Amino acid sequence: MVELGEHCHTHIIPRMKMVIDGEDQGGVTESLGWTGGGGFRYYRLAPSLIVNDRWGNAVINPEYNAAQLAEALSKLEGFTYAPSDVRWWQHGHSSERDFIYVTTQNMSADQLQALSEEVGVSQTLLVCCAAFHGVTAAMASERWRNLTLKKIPRMVLARCEWGHDDYSLNVSNLPIAESGAQIEEPMLARSVAELKSKKSVAANGAQAGLFGENEE
Repeated sequence: MVELGEHCHTHIIPRMKMVIDGEDQGGVTESLGWTGGGGFRYYRLAPSLIVNDRWGNAVINPEYNAAQLAEALSKLEGFTYAPSDVRWWQHGHSSERDFIYVTTQNMSADQLQALSEEVGVSQTLLVCCAAFHGVTAAMASERWRNLTLKKIPRMVLARCEWGHDDYSLNVSNLPIAESGAQIEEPMLARSVAELKSKKSVAANGAQAGLFGENEE
């Protein structure tokens, strides 16, 4: 179900609880002889992770703080969001040796070198940054084999559907609830809301680096 406003809290959730508890006496409950059971979970849709700036370029939504951005990209890339209290570059993990780091910085070759040394040869790190300079993605993969570089705007656009004004979105990969699970507090869905228009081919100098063809 999809609802706008506060109807989810004022109508739907109370009704769902009554159905689950076997206290609802009307509608389908009565006609089917439902006596209770089941569960539900619900989500609140987050703002679009990518928006267009005044020049029409796709940029990170300023409504997202650093933690929200790291959590959103961890989910999109298949990582478990789990920031480390010790390692500043560890925002999540996909295994005991594979991690993700999210930053809005423009990473230099010197910064990447220092990061690679700190990660070490026995671990791998996906670096999601606004941009990087002094090296291409191909050069980086050869120079720092424990790092994988991705630019945030482009990696997000490649993982979501956008530009729709109807119900044709392909919604998939929703989390599977445990049997009988019921979550009463809203969970923030880290999906990316569709953008209304494709990015303009015109770009100002500050944003042009986000879409360099030779920097994956």
